[in-house]
Amino acid sequence: MLLCFNLYLIDLYTHEGGLEAAPARLIIVKYLSPAGILMVVFSQFTGFYYTFDELNRYQRAPGFILSCLIALSIMILQFSVIIQYYRHLSRSIRISLLLFAFLAIAASILQTFVYGFSLINITVVAMAALLYIFALRDIAIELEHAKKLEIDFYKEEQQKEHALFEQTAEALATAIDAKDRYTHGHSTRVAMYSTRIAQNVGKSKEECEEIYFAALLHDVGKIGVPDRIINKNGRLSSDEYDQIKLHPVYGNQILDNIQTSYLSIGAHYHHERYDGRGYPEGLKGEEIPEIARIIAVADAYDAMTSRRSYRETLPQQKVREELVNAMGSQLDPKYAKIMLDLMDQDREYSMQEQTSQVSPDHDQRSGQRQDQEGSLHQERA
Repeated sequence: MLLCFNLYLIDLYTHEGGLEAAPARLIIVKYLSPAGILMVVFSQFTGFYYTFDELNRYQRAPGFILSCLIALSIMILQFSVIIQYYRHLSRSIRISLLLFAFLAIAASILQTFVYGFSLINITVVAMAALLYIFALRDIAIELEHAKKLEIDFYKEEQQKEHALFEQTAEALATAIDAKDRYTHGHSTRVAMYSTRIAQNVGKSKEECEEIYFAALLHDVGKIGVPDRIINKNGRLSSDEYDQIKLHPVYGNQILDNIQTSYLSIGAHYHHERYDGRGYPEGLKGEEIPEIARIIAVADAYDAMTSRRSYRETLPQQKVREELVNAMGSQLDPKYAKIMLDLMDQDREYSMQEQTSQVSPDHDQRSGQRQDQEGSLHQERA
């Protein structure tokens, strides 16, 4: 038992205790213990430790004190190591080690005065059982701690990935807006308005975040449209307009490769109309994904509340009238109504493109550019 306990101590201090090598005293015990075991074997054949009389009664022999001294020496050496490196282990383990060593030493001393049963064996076995229980408890605590560290690590990594995704999405949205000189900050504003609509309809935090990023990247398909068409002054030809109408398809193709599927929904369907006359699929009513219906309202609102080369921001009342007229035809009435409620709360008309957001050469652009689509968010955003 003492030899096993010693091997346990060596492993404990070199792994959990942080010692580079096992203490020399435990190495001494490592070799002293087998010597003590050999002495027990020798005693069995010679009666050096104890004998049995003709009545089969246990009798101590002259060498009995040596058996106690070997065990006592081993335990003292172990006890001294436990005391010296007391703070290197967890509280539950070091207490159980102290009890094991101290009580075993006390039992060895008392054994010289107790006759008839092995007080040392009883104490060592009892303390070994106690140590086992404490070790199991300590392992459970360590596993729980390790699990917590693992969870914290994954949370930290998730936060880093989320931050990287957010920065990438925002950078891409900025690049999209920079490609179209007729818009500035459009994607960010549409994302903000879409999120506010989602919040007012009772969406969860996670759902609002999905809608925010889907709205932020809803115009990503413009990357596939030639600059000469996007930034053309004046009216588009039929062929040019057909190419403009392909940007939802391009957006879906770009974002569909990303495992986060909700991103492609906003890009693909934000030009669908509630009455089925939109593009690219011609979906109608609730056939249009909810995310896209929310984005469509926000996109329409920003188109009217942003400056264009051919006009200033529309008056708030005019925006309201246009939204009301588009309910049930171009826009989902449910989300258009929420946008109207947000407008009612915005008495100072702060939900519009600010002057500071407009590029310096905005007012110098020529051409009475108006799109063939002719209404609301079908103005080029």
